[in-house]
Amino acid sequence: MMRKHWAFLAVLTFVCAMILVPMAADAQKSPKGAKAIFDSGDGASVRMSSGGPAPAAATAPAAEKYVGISYKIALMKPNGDFSVVPRTRTFKSGERIKLLVRTNRAGYLTIMNIGPTGNTHVLFNEYVEAKQLYEIPKATSLRFAGAPGTEKVMIMLSNNQNPIVGGQSTTVASAPPMAPPAAPPAMPPPAGDPAGSMPPSMPPPPPGPVVDAGSSLPPPPPMAIASSMQGSKDIVMEDQNRTGYAVISPKAGWKPSAKGTKDIMLESDVRDGSNYGVVPASAIDEGGILTLDLKLTHR
Repeated sequence: MMRKHWAFLAVLTFVCAMILVPMAADAQKSPKGAKAIFDSGDGASVRMSSGGPAPAAATAPAAEKYVGISYKIALMKPNGDFSVVPRTRTFKSGERIKLLVRTNRAGYLTIMNIGPTGNTHVLFNEYVEAKQLYEIPKATSLRFAGAPGTEKVMIMLSNNQNPIVGGQSTTVASAPPMAPPAAPPAMPPPAGDPAGSMPPSMPPPPPGPVVDAGSSLPPPPPMAIASSMQGSKDIVMEDQNRTGYAVISPKAGWKPSAKGTKDIMLESDVRDGSNYGVVPASAIDEGGILTLDLKLTHR
């Protein structure tokens, strides 16, 4: 009798092991954490913040595409080399830094510096490729100067050209075709052709993508958007370095949107100074802009 009992337990243990091992393997396949999702571009689907209640069925979540931004801050040493430092570092007048930025999906990357007095400089505004490291600024560095205070750096990623920069851009490489410039005023027909029947010398350029900011009004200045992020703490996520992350909605007056914001995943790697922020791609597919509000203290 005892032999049969032990034999039954052995069989039951074997069956349980056969079931649990595949489950553990499947769990390992699903990336966890902002860095892992940034690297893979995939993660378990989540209920969007503005959606309805989660389904009651206990089914495994489907995979979902994620879009994200990773950045580091590199400080210039006296010998001209750069070393990565934490964002929480207090910078001194005369010190120089670079931003090292990557995205895990191709798109339009806009980076602006907003000084303590509200003066704004466009540091970068280009179409970027996924996983490629970009040094900001390209051929120089940012130097802390002027009155002490808080320097803001806004890092924005979108599917379309960002209207906030008002057409300012650096050299665009490997970008989809830009929208064509406005047509010049019509010239009067040449003499002998009063009807203007002569064909144009060149065909009109093909139409490019249309940037839809959701309003005919010009976008607000970057300082207003940064202030809007500070005043929307309930829908703006912050990492351990006090960097604010939000999905800005041009169609909603350039304010942080509740859709997707609570689904932002953040992570900082203290070993190499990397910072990650990812959000379901569906949060920016309708014109949303993943926005980082980076604060740098200058004393």
